[in-house]
Amino acid sequence: GLYKDGGIIGFYRGWFPGLVGKIPSYALTWTFFQQLKRVRNMVSDRPATNLENTIMGCMASAASVCIMIPMDTIKTRLVTQTSAKVIIGAPYKGIIDCAVRVAQEEGMRAFYRGLPPRLISVVPMIGIQ
Repeated sequence: GLYKDGGIIGFYRGWFPGLVGKIPSYALTWTFFQQLKRVRNMVSDRPATNLENTIMGCMASAASVCIMIPMDTIKTRLVTQTSAKVIIGAPYKGIIDCAVRVAQEEGMRAFYRGLPPRLISVVPMIGIQ
C-alpha cells in the first residue's frame, strides 16, 4: 500500500507540484476575469448579469487552462510515476527533469494532450462560480 511503499511521505507525494500548478492557475483565472469585467464595464454602464459573469468566468478559466496545462501534465506524470516506473523505465527526478524529458522524448504536443477533457471539466465549474 501507499504507507508501506512510501511511509508518511508517500501521502504527500505530488503535493508540491500540485500546489505549484493550482496557485498560479487561480491567480490567472482571477486576473483574466477582472480584465474581462473591466472591458465589459467600459462597454456597458449597467451591472453584469449572471449570464455575462458566467461567460466571463468560462472565458477566464479556458485561457488559464490553456496556459497552465503543461504544469498539470507534469504534476500528473510526477504523481503517477511510482506505479508506472516498472513499465516505462527511469522515474522523473522532479519538475524540471519531467518537463525536459517530456519535451525531448514526446514533443511539446504531449503537454497539451489532456487539454480537451481538462477544458470540459474546468471551464463550466469555474464559470458558474
